[in-house]
Amino acid sequence: MTSITRTLLAGLLAGGLLATQFTTLTLAQAGGDATQLATFKSWTAWKGKDGTGDVCYISSQPQKSEPANVNRSPIHFLIIHRKGLGTKNEVQTLIGYPFNTSNSNASAAIDGKAFPMVTDGEGAWLADTSGEAGFVAAMKAGTNLVVKGTSQRGTVTTDTYSLSGVTAAMSEIDKACA
Repeated sequence: MTSITRTLLAGLLAGGLLATQFTTLTLAQAGGDATQLATFKSWTAWKGKDGTGDVCYISSQPQKSEPANVNRSPIHFLIIHRKGLGTKNEVQTLIGYPFNTSNSNASAAIDGKAFPMVTDGEGAWLADTSGEAGFVAAMKAGTNLVVKGTSQRGTVTTDTYSLSGVTAAMSEIDKACA
């Protein structure tokens, strides 16, 4: 995935995901609206549009964030299908702070198996995009997801997500953006 695509995704989703507490997600930066398709335990499926066409994604917020006393903007983990670009299973996290650019050491681990991530601003993506389908398969088979990162200030954070409901949420966006 190119840096431009990553930036567009971060802008598209960061603007809208701040509103996930509400029933409607607005993707004003993308010139379209997203609607909540369904919530499956810890994961919510969404569908919207951007300049390239339909965008479907699942999102979740961590069940636990450490350290607890750190001030962060909303934190989300996403799997994104961009029908207009023909892409599926784009893995992204919005960590809630700018990553340390000199030593981000960001990673996502599913049941202990670590996947390195690359960072840009407050977003991170799998370092090896060819592994995205395998990552999604591991999510479906797993029980928890742990995301680690280091902020610009040097604070190491750990966010723990439940994977309960991820398979049903993925099925929903697979149908919606087929």
